[in-house]
Amino acid sequence: MLVLGWYIAIVIAGGVFLGSWIDESIGVSPVFTLLGLFFGLVVAFVGSYRMAKPLLNRSVNNKKRQ
Repeated sequence: MLVLGWYIAIVIAGGVFLGSWIDESIGVSPVFTLLGLFFGLVVAFVGSYRMAKPLLNRSVNNKKRQ
């Protein structure tokens, strides 16, 4: 679960920093920073769901066996 937290933090921060860098490069203020934040949130949600899905399935299967 620690890896999951780091994954979410790195992906969101990476999107914001990349968007901020693009904003500074072309001179547009918050547009790409907000887009980077949005895409970082989407990628973090999808990636964390895919990482957690096997753990959740394993937990459900263990409960069914008991």
